Order: sequence, then structure tokens, then C-alpha cells
Amino acid sequence: MTCETRTRELPGARVAYDIGGDGPPVVLIHGWACRRADFAGVAADLRRDHRVITIDLPWHGDSTATALAWTLDDLGALVEAIVADEGMRGAPLVGHSMGAAVALEAVLAGEGHRVIGLDGLTFMHMYPKQSADRQDALLQPYRVDFPAAVHALCRRACGPDTDPALTERIAGRMAEMDPEAGVRMLGALLEWDMDTALTRADALGVDITVFAARPLLAPEVETAYGHRFGIVPVDLGGHFYLMERPAETAGLIRQALAEGTGTARAAPGN
Repeated sequence: MTCETRTRELPGARVAYDIGGDGPPVVLIHGWACRRADFAGVAADLRRDHRVITIDLPWHGDSTATALAWTLDDLGALVEAIVADEGMRGAPLVGHSMGAAVALEAVLAGEGHRVIGLDGLTFMHMYPKQSADRQDALLQPYRVDFPAAVHALCRRACGPDTDPALTERIAGRMAEMDPEAGVRMLGALLEWDMDTALTRADALGVDITVFAARPLLAPEVETAYGHRFGIVPVDLGGHFYLMERPAETAGLIRQALAEGTGTARAAPGN
């Protein structure tokens, strides 16, 4: 199923996105320093039976921006504006890594009630809101040498079982992000108050499922947040499993859309 690339001029950014397919709508949002192309295989699969949007956030991929500072609220409002422009208001939102937080903010800014995270919201060193000292310590390597810090992050996130060529390809593309914009946006993620967002989501009845890469899922995460949203460990690879196993990732998304959180808490067959 083919797709069309479109752009939208929004305050502070010119946003590029792909849209295509027929059927129920779904929106795909990439992670920090990543791009919509990361969802290429997943989106192609989903377009067989869904209307799919994949978005490049400001300072990512083919999107450009004039504003350096973007909060997660800002990014959520931007996503919601594009979804509304395309007549897909209320569509389920799927976010990888930081994209899961953006998806949650987009739902809170609009009319949707469904968020699916792909290895997002479950890293306790980044969520919930970090202290000022912790933020500074995490950001310092990126201020000193952005490409080196990005490569180190990717190697940790991918793990030893990911094809090293894929790991380096992902890291190389992520390291292309403007360093100042990258540090500011990572800081915005560390500053984001996930607990407050989840409280608002609870009040609105937002349905949240996170498919967490099992090798990266710490037991304390399920203790801390397992009662707030569905956490489903999956065995598809490391943090970037959507690129390692796109067809299986699309299958997880379909199952979550069909079942809802109540049944998604039971791990599906991988």
C-alpha cells in the first residue's frame, strides 16, 4: 500500500509526515533523535488494513524548526494538530521511546483515548521527572561530545544481540541531529512530569499499553508503574526492536488495538 509525504507549517516548525492506507486510523511517533523512517517496515505492514500517519518531530528527519526549545507538551500539541488536520482526531497513538511520552501528551491535548508504547515510559533513570542534578549529569556527555554520547547510548540500548551493523546505522543517523536541539529536547524529556500526565490520563480514561523489550525491563518498573498502565515484556530484540522485527511489531500493535489494556497485560505470543 503506497503512502504520500506531506508537510505542515506549524508555529516554530515545518513538519514532514507520511500518510497512507485504508482502514482504522493509527499514528506512529518516533523517539528522541530518531525519525519516521524507523517505522518504515511497521508502517508498510499496518497500511494493509489501517490508515497510517508517521511523523518527523521538529529537528528530526525531514522536519525543520526555528524554535530550539520544545517541551513534550509542545510536541504533543503539534502531533494532535496534524492528526486533526488529517481528519483523524481521536486516532490511537503509537510511540517508540520518547515518542510514547509525546503520544501521551498528544492524547491529553486532543480527543484520543489510546496510547501504545514501544519500549517507552519504562526507564526509571529517565521517567518520572528527574532531579536537577540528575538531569545535569545525564546531559553532560551530550554537551561535551554529542556523537560519541549518542553512539554509546545506542550500543547500550541495542545490546549484544542486535546486528552490530544495524546498531551503528541507527547511531549514525541519530548523531546527525543538531547537538543543541538534541540536548534541549533530551532535557525536556528528563524534565517531563510523567506522574502528573498519568494522573490526568487516569481521569480521562486513557488506555495505555507498553510493549517493553524484556532485556531492558527492570523489575522495579513493573512494581512502580504496573498498576498505572499495561506493561507487556516482549522478546523481539533490544530498544529498537521495531526495526529488527517490524512485522512482529505491527502484530503487537494490531493485537493491542483489538484487545485494549485489560487483555494486553497478558504477554502475547512473540
